[in-house]
Parts: sequence; structure tokens; C-alpha cells
Amino acid sequence: MKMINGGIASWVGQLRLFWNWWVTELDAAIPERWRQQWQARERRLIWSGTGFVPVQAGAVPIAPEQLATDPVVRTWRTRDRGQIRLLVLLPSAQLLHKVIQLPAAAEPRLADVLAFELDRHTPFSAEDASFGYRVVRRDRAERRIDVELFVLPAARRDAMLKALADAGLSPQWLLPETALAEPERDLHLRQTLNLLPERVRPHRRARWRWPLLVLGAMALLLLALFQWQQHHRDQLQARLQPLQQQAEQARAVQVAADRLEQGWRFLSQRRQAQPARLLLLDELTRRLPDHTWVSRLELEGSDLQLQGESSQASELIGLLEASPWLQAVSFTSPVTVNPRSGKERFSLQAQVRLEVTP
Repeated sequence: MKMINGGIASWVGQLRLFWNWWVTELDAAIPERWRQQWQARERRLIWSGTGFVPVQAGAVPIAPEQLATDPVVRTWRTRDRGQIRLLVLLPSAQLLHKVIQLPAAAEPRLADVLAFELDRHTPFSAEDASFGYRVVRRDRAERRIDVELFVLPAARRDAMLKALADAGLSPQWLLPETALAEPERDLHLRQTLNLLPERVRPHRRARWRWPLLVLGAMALLLLALFQWQQHHRDQLQARLQPLQQQAEQARAVQVAADRLEQGWRFLSQRRQAQPARLLLLDELTRRLPDHTWVSRLELEGSDLQLQGESSQASELIGLLEASPWLQAVSFTSPVTVNPRSGKERFSLQAQVRLEVTP
């Protein structure tokens, strides 16, 4: 069970890192003109501990009890009603500030780790103060991170928030004044440095809404692209189907032609492997003398066998050797005399030349 819980915690931590990266990348992709318009609706106050000072030229401190009737604040409530984004800056004197070291494995769930161990590093617990943080250094060799921690006691925070609420103002950010340079453009860093408790942040839902909207729009775009590709593929398939049928027919014709060519080549090779039997028979008829007759003739490949009777069998070898068709003519058995006919019996063999041109 511990291994399962550890795996889930690790997965959730990786998901948080991805989400923070995703939000940061979306923030960086915002056009500069839009960013300037968004920052133009932002109003800033500096809390000195005893009063508020608007961040604008020629501004004078405003006591908490006079905040509701101040002309500048009244303008914010009337003209900018519904569009104001209030940012309150806190000087270092109002905060507890220190740098602590933590294991690198704690970074995916750094806010939870700091809330759990806040009383170990500061005189306050998570119930007695709110905190903001940022990672200032990562030591990959030692697998440690340096975290800059800003802590605002709850008593100071609640007094300041009550004065703002009495004036009809609801801040979206409470940021350390010394850490404002980077959060000017990094909205994710603004969230981690925000000393306003998460439960009372008015923009909490909006912060998560617009990245989700972007993700939803991208999902719809991918779905539409997939549908278009599917439709385009179906159209191409319909156009290619007749061509595929023609290609199959052409392939079948080609296969039949290849088979015919192989058969023709086979017959041609067989014909070239042995001479034409009629031509060979004509050659033997012309070469053998009239007193000679053949009782048996066999032709197997280039091997020729002759058997018969002749008045002068001994001269047959010379006559057949003189033929351009024959070579290696010899008797296969001794010549004998047939007592009935008085002629000599012979049995010859010879090799037929294949390269003879008729």
C-alpha cells in the first residue's frame, strides 16, 4: 500500500510540474500588446505597516481609516469597477525572509512541504502565517534546492486585508516588494510568491480556467484535424480504388505473360539442347550406304545408338565420323555375321554435336 501511495504521489508531483510548465509557457506566449493592456488594468499599493501608498507619481501615504474616502481609491472603485486587479507590495520590514535548503524531490509538491514544515524553519505555523516562495538555486550534484521563503504573520495580514475590505478593495496578490522584478512577466512566479491565502484569492478559478480552455481548444483542433484527415483519406481511397483494380488486372496479365515467356524459354532451351530429329534422320540416310539397313535407332539427349546389318560394317565408323553432326563413333559390341542373310551385325554409338547449324 505504501508503494502504491508513493507511486500516486510521484505521479501527482510530475503532473503538477507539467501543469506549472504549461501555464508558464502559455504566459510567455501572450502577445506583448495584450500583456500591456492586462497590466494597464492593474493597480498597486505599497503597505508600509501604518498606511498604503499608491504606486504612481506624486502619491502620498493613505491611512487605513482614510482609504475608503481617498479620491484615487474612489476612482478605482467607480471607473475601474469589475476590471481592477489590485496588487499590494510588502516591504521587507513587514516579512520574515530566509533561504532554506530542501531535497530536490520536494520540488513537485513544494508548497505542501513548506506548509508542513513551516514551524521548523520559522517561529510560525501554517495556521499562524501565510508564505510565498521561489526556487533560487538547484544543485543537481547534491540533489538539493535552495528556496527563498517569505512569511507574513496572520495578524499583520488580517489587519491589512480588513482595511482594504472596508474600502471595498479585494487584492489578488500580496507580493514581497523586493521580489517583484521577475513576477512582472512570470505569472507562475507570482502565484508561488503570493502571500494571500489560497482560499481567498479571487482569481483562483480564473487562473485555472484559461489554461484549461486552451487545452480544450487544442483538443478540439486536434479532433477536427483528425476528422479532416479521415475524410481526406476516404476520398483518396475512393479515387484510388479503380486504379487499384486496374493495377491488379495489369499485374495478372504480367504474371500470365511471365509464365508464357518461361514456357517459351523452356521449349527453346530443350530444342537447342538436341538437334532436330528429322534433320538427323536425313543425315544418317545420306551417310549410310545402300547395303546397310538399320533395325533400331535410339536418341537420348546427345547419345545416339544404332543397330542393324551391313555388308561392310567396318566402314561405317569412317562414314559417320565424316558427318558434321556426329563424333566419337564406336562399336558397342563385336561385329558378327548373320548366317541367314550373310551380312554383318553391328551395334554403334555416337555423340551428336549440338552446335551444328542446319
